[in-house]
Amino acid sequence: MRKDPMPLGLAVGVLIVGMFLGSIFTFGMQFWNEKVTRESCTLIETQFVSYKEIRQPKRPMEIKEIAIDCSNGERYFIDGVSINTDLRNALSALSEFEEIVLLLHPNSNTIVEFSNENNYILMFDDTISKLGNEATGFLLLGIFMYFCSLVGLYYTVLHIVRKRKAKMGN
Repeated sequence: MRKDPMPLGLAVGVLIVGMFLGSIFTFGMQFWNEKVTRESCTLIETQFVSYKEIRQPKRPMEIKEIAIDCSNGERYFIDGVSINTDLRNALSALSEFEEIVLLLHPNSNTIVEFSNENNYILMFDDTISKLGNEATGFLLLGIFMYFCSLVGLYYTVLHIVRKRKAKMGN
C-alpha cells in the first residue's frame, strides 16, 4: 500500500482552518472595509490628547495601526493602510487638547477622516480607496484559503473511502 500524501489529522485541520480563515478574509474584511458614504460615518468632535504607534509583534519596524487618545476618554484607531510619513509627521505636530474632527467607519469604527482647524490629516476618499484595496487583497487570500479547505476536504473524503473499502475487503 502506498503512503498517504496527507494524513487524516492534517487534512481535517486544513479543512477547518481553510474554511474559518477563508470566511474571515472573504466576508469579514469585505464588511469591515466596505465602501461607505461620508454621511453614513460617525462624526466625532473632540480634543486630541496623544497617539501611540502599535507595531507588529514579529515585525517591529512595521506599524500595524495608530491609536488616537482623545479628551472624551475614547481611543480611536487609524488602519495600517493609511499610515505614511506625512501622517506620522502631522500627528507629531498636533498639540495636546487641540480640537479635532474624526469620521469613523460605521462597520469597523476605524478613522477614515481626521482633521483639525488648519488642515486634513487623513482624507476620506483616500482612506476609503485604500481600505477597498486592502479588502480586495484579503478577498483573494480568502479564495486561496477556501481552495486549501477543498484540498483538505478531498483528502478527508479519500481517507474515509479508503477506510470503508478496507472494511468491506475484510
